[in-house]
Amino acid sequence: MRSLATALAVGVEVALILLLVSLSSGMLRENSKRISGVGADIVLQPPNSSLVLAASTGAMSVKIADLVSRIEKVRAVAPVYLQLNTSGGLGLVWGIDLESFDRITQGFIYLEGRGFQGPNDVIIDDIYAEGRELRLGDEVKLMNHAFHVAGIVEHGKGSRVFIPIGTMQELVGTPRQATLMLITCHQPSDIPQVTAELERRLKSYPVFDMSSFAAQVEEANRDFGPIKFFTNTVVFIATLIGFFIIFLSMYTATTERTHEIGILKSLGANQGYISLLFLKEALMLGGLGFLLGLGLTFGGRLFFQWLMPTLHHQLPLWWLLFTGFLALFSAGLGALYPALRAARQDPIEALAYE
Repeated sequence: MRSLATALAVGVEVALILLLVSLSSGMLRENSKRISGVGADIVLQPPNSSLVLAASTGAMSVKIADLVSRIEKVRAVAPVYLQLNTSGGLGLVWGIDLESFDRITQGFIYLEGRGFQGPNDVIIDDIYAEGRELRLGDEVKLMNHAFHVAGIVEHGKGSRVFIPIGTMQELVGTPRQATLMLITCHQPSDIPQVTAELERRLKSYPVFDMSSFAAQVEEANRDFGPIKFFTNTVVFIATLIGFFIIFLSMYTATTERTHEIGILKSLGANQGYISLLFLKEALMLGGLGFLLGLGLTFGGRLFFQWLMPTLHHQLPLWWLLFTGFLALFSAGLGALYPALRAARQDPIEALAYE
């Protein structure tokens, strides 16, 4: 029973790490796909802006859209204002000019309703609507402001939540400003030429082709200080817990088996043989705990998908391998002292132990 409880505790350690990584990786990858799904060829950011879009405070005048639109081979330009929303959940809200945004994206696919009819209208995607059980006309609180659902669209184009850019500018107090310019060219072959021209005319403004922008945003979010620190802290604490659980279990086991150790030593077993017996047992518990952890992880993913359909999961293979290594490493390290202690016991004293 103690061995099963120990393996289960190691499994919880493994599941804690894998669920955290699965959720964070899935959200980052899904966000990257939605950015790419906008359909823009080029992204223009203001000076001193961050690729961690939720933390970026840079803004530029929407008049830059007029300058960009006059560049040869530019087909459409759409200003966008991104703002982090903490009301009723955490996520980026996109403030858009619907007409120019539609020219970039070829238009939303409306499942219900239609576009903005007023400044307090909001468009949400189907996953957001399902996750929060929203219908047309329902009230949604975003950035401490009440909006009404005007349309529900197919997911995959930038954000899950869109409001008029004028309303966004008013709420954040930055009139006629944008945090991104989305640009499309007449032909994919025009992208290098337009990018070079933007870099020449707007020297301090970061310019990216869309594939590069989406990849760099994902990487920047993954390396974002608080997220990285939190992930590393959870991994460290989980590994430490696994170490102490194995240590206590194996220490108790060596104490209970003192008499058996004495018998083995009287039969000629050396210190290496005794140590290896306990290390093998610890590694077996670590391996069993890893397998139990995988089961808990996939069970946890199903539970979270049922509880919050807007969450996406992705579990990189290297994290599976790394977590397996951590489980075995913490098991081996936790068993090291008890194994050496068992090996060094005097056989006469061990035989006399009751």
